[in-house]
Amino acid sequence: MRNLIINDRGKCVGCNRCIRVCPIPEANVGRMEDGDTKVYIDDKKCIACGACLHACHHGARDFVDDTERFFADLGKGEPISLFFAPASRSNLENWGRILTLLRNMGVRKIYDVSLGADICVWAYIRYIQQKKPVSVITQPCPAVVNYILKHNLKLLPYLAPVQSPMLCTAIYMRKYKGISDKIAALSPCVAKSGEFEDTDSHVSYNITFIKLEEYIRDNNLVLPEKESGWDHVDPALGSIFPMPGGLKENVEFILGQGLRIDRSEGQGVVYHALDVFAKEKKENLPALFDVLNCPEGCNLGTGCRQDKSTFEVNSAMSKAKYTALKGRERKYFDELYRTYDKTLRLEDFMRRYSPRPVITIPFSSDDIEEAFQSLGKKDEISRSFDCGACGSDTCLDMAVKIAKRINSSENCIQKAHTEMQEEHSLVMNWQTQNSGAIQTIQKDITGIKNFADKIVNELAQVQKMMGIYETMAKDISKIALNIHMISLNASIEAARAGESGKSFSVVAKAIRDLAGETQHSTQQISSASTEAKSAMEQIADMVITIGQDITESHNNITQIADSTQKIVSHGDIGRRII
Repeated sequence: MRNLIINDRGKCVGCNRCIRVCPIPEANVGRMEDGDTKVYIDDKKCIACGACLHACHHGARDFVDDTERFFADLGKGEPISLFFAPASRSNLENWGRILTLLRNMGVRKIYDVSLGADICVWAYIRYIQQKKPVSVITQPCPAVVNYILKHNLKLLPYLAPVQSPMLCTAIYMRKYKGISDKIAALSPCVAKSGEFEDTDSHVSYNITFIKLEEYIRDNNLVLPEKESGWDHVDPALGSIFPMPGGLKENVEFILGQGLRIDRSEGQGVVYHALDVFAKEKKENLPALFDVLNCPEGCNLGTGCRQDKSTFEVNSAMSKAKYTALKGRERKYFDELYRTYDKTLRLEDFMRRYSPRPVITIPFSSDDIEEAFQSLGKKDEISRSFDCGACGSDTCLDMAVKIAKRINSSENCIQKAHTEMQEEHSLVMNWQTQNSGAIQTIQKDITGIKNFADKIVNELAQVQKMMGIYETMAKDISKIALNIHMISLNASIEAARAGESGKSFSVVAKAIRDLAGETQHSTQQISSASTEAKSAMEQIADMVITIGQDITESHNNITQIADSTQKIVSHGDIGRRII
């Protein structure tokens, strides 16, 4: 059987909703990928119950049917006839106009599965009357059949050998009406595709309501104004078959309430009920166990939109029932069954099953203990936390899945919670231990900052004194220049004086030499002063830059110290929040 449920792991966010609603523990597998949980489908174990389709809010789950192939073949001129499920009355607002559209596009004959449902009820009643089985589990629902054939073969002896209403319709069309066309099913159910393949029936296409409406919308098909019906006589109560307890109500209408009929619906209930049925004493079993996969029956099946209320669906079914009973007395239905007895062969509507048991993954008690240890659950209290966030009902169920390697300990929210608390405690301890060190660093940096500020101030004073020193050197240079000029004038006067001025000339020369040496020295002092001033300016710039960096570090350390103190002082609040 082909894989019907599509799993887009790129859209999977690991919310575990699909795991939580899946009735088969090993069908959805949780794995860690790059730190995120991704859920895989084990297609061999999946029963196509469709629970994950409605549970997923992220578009990671979808399904396949035959809508595209049906319209492609219809466009090629393939001879195709069609039957439509009675649930169309509660799902497709314009179902009569849709049938007209399909006829206009080439569909040759159209049958109502309500007719097949009538035949199906007749076959159940005759089978029970003739074979007198201990108990019978109804099988209109292919997901239920998949469950029994794959996961609980103990129920197989009880599974009704009567074909579903859809298959009864197809068989009737083939064997009793001679329709040789390919047959398409307008269906509310994803799993019907598998049923048609498993039974080697003449049904070639499973067209679900939701995919049909999408095709009509996406291809801008316009519905004709005229409505169309079916190509056979009006059915009886088969039109209410898709509602919960529909088969039960049909049987009780024919046989009265002398036959015990129990019922169960919904993925979260029916499979557990079937497991209980398998273990129950035979004397406690009902004559007929009417079971359906979907909570609201086929009216809100896996291939239907989920935007209608139960009351809206029941209103449509009530109208269908009223139409089926209107103007008909009890003798009409008795005559109908006599007609079936004369014209139909019960054997034509019987089904044989081919079990497809899957092998469950083995595990031991040691594996369970190892799984609990990986979850950090070492006592009975933590092992019975049972929050369900991982998708399992209990911590033990989760441990079993980890032991089977179909889930991982990282998917446990309590484990993540505990690890977060431990990490929080480590951080708090680190903050407490380092709070004193941070304060010491803050104190040392404050001292360094103050020292740097002092150096900057002293350098400013040195630069000021250097300026005064440079001014004094310039003044001395001026004085030396003046002395030099005086000495030159004295030499000139000594020369004019002749012999009497020689002594004065010697003195003038000595003064001139002294002035020259003084001027030369002041020039050297001025040059050295300029170089010293430039060096002092560079040192001052460096010290200022260092001071700014120290100030910024001081501010950062102060902020860290304040934050650390706040974290330490509010540590208990943080623990309570976590």
